[in-house]
Amino acid sequence: MATTRKLCYPHPLGSKSTVNKKYLHQTGGIAHNYALDYMAPGGVPVLAVEDGTIYRLSGWDPNTGVHQGSVYGWNIYLQTKDGLMYFYTHMDRRYVNVGQKVKKGNIIGRVGQWPGDPGRSHTHLGVTHPMGDKASRRACLNVADAPRVKGTQIPPAV
Repeated sequence: MATTRKLCYPHPLGSKSTVNKKYLHQTGGIAHNYALDYMAPGGVPVLAVEDGTIYRLSGWDPNTGVHQGSVYGWNIYLQTKDGLMYFYTHMDRRYVNVGQKVKKGNIIGRVGQWPGDPGRSHTHLGVTHPMGDKASRRACLNVADAPRVKGTQIPPAV
């Protein structure tokens, strides 16, 4: 498995100071998935951090509010050719379908405006590496260190 990955940061705008690496945390319900929260205002594009295939969509319609205290918005699961799984959540729009191939830097969704607390709006981005916990944590931190890629025109929602 490649040790050097060509990644991009999940938002085309903002500063890396919006992510604090000391808050690396697990994603509930997904084994070996470590995540960081990328703070961004609602409506900011969410980018594919590397090439892959959309293999699952889930979540809640953000118009219905927060579920179970913390689950808000739509989710996207992106699988790479060598087995990494990226889990994005808290989006108010998705611009992809299951089975769709995406390239690094493609806009795949949009950050949701957290209900009643816009300062809490963010993209939760978790990474599951097939080599387990330590590799998942390192892969997650690699995304935080990745360069910015300017987004393109936002496509219509699907």
